[in-house]
Amino acid sequence: MLRVAPIVGLILVMGVMGCSDYDYIPSEGGCGFACGFAGSGDAGQLPDAYTRRLTLSDSIAECLPEDEAECGCIDGFRRCDTCGWCPTDFACDEYAGVCRGLDLRARGPGTGTWQDACSVVVTDGTERDGAVANPDTVYCHTGKVCGASADADGSVFKPMGGRCFPVSFCQAAAVADPPVSTLHCIYSDGTDVVDGPPDVGGCPVGDPRQPYCGGVCGHDLRCPPSPAIYSHRFYSLGIASCVGSSETRSFGVCAWGYRRCSKTKPDANAFDLRECGRAYREPCACLVTHPQLDESRWLQGYVVLASVCRDYQLHFPGSTECVDAEWNPLPAP
Repeated sequence: MLRVAPIVGLILVMGVMGCSDYDYIPSEGGCGFACGFAGSGDAGQLPDAYTRRLTLSDSIAECLPEDEAECGCIDGFRRCDTCGWCPTDFACDEYAGVCRGLDLRARGPGTGTWQDACSVVVTDGTERDGAVANPDTVYCHTGKVCGASADADGSVFKPMGGRCFPVSFCQAAAVADPPVSTLHCIYSDGTDVVDGPPDVGGCPVGDPRQPYCGGVCGHDLRCPPSPAIYSHRFYSLGIASCVGSSETRSFGVCAWGYRRCSKTKPDANAFDLRECGRAYREPCACLVTHPQLDESRWLQGYVVLASVCRDYQLHFPGSTECVDAEWNPLPAP
């Protein structure tokens, strides 16, 4: 088999997510090519492209018998930390220590590629002088979990970032021999992946604009794009992050945008909730999950439709709450 030298270093998340995010949103969905600006004049009904989910069928793992013998494999991924080479169409992930393929490969001339990646900030961003807005943070978009650097602390200076992997890989990597000391698998709130989300119940039907994802809902279906409105036209903020699943919550939800609510930043929260509400033409809220890494210092929430927040809370009443920009509980509908 043809082997190529490994690509060393983390692909920047915005680069991974950037110009190739929208190539596979069908043009008949109302967003047009690249899902940039859609339509003109007043933005009317939400285009269908913002409810479409892409099924990912390309394999991100490969482990042939000769790979196992030569380098070893972890959960079907060929190790590159022990050998340093990857098959064609695969690259060496510096944190996971394995050869990982693209989640979406080019389908022909002019088509793009896409890889599921993450960059999680668990603080309110105030460690950066003068920061007013909530910090940018994105999580895996398919229900996989974040394979972050073991050295990252979740600050704006050292986000928990990397590529996304199935929970089963993180479990296998935790007991691999030799060990993978550079990897730290985390959920969207920064907590450790250990046993994975509970495998109980089925995947409930949710709102197609912000559907349920991850855990029992699977990890090979990409979240829809997050809509926004500029100059009376729809455009995409990027693919929504699949957030909320944890060691106690069996599935997550596709959240809007690339920022989170912070309890310490009501003005920034108000701006993000307002922009979310403009795009969907109905109120948005902060979905707060518990426990978080250090609730005595920072408390975050995910920006979702208020109706989606209330529905998700019904599934997990003991570990979630829905609040407004000032961190007041939402009134009953």
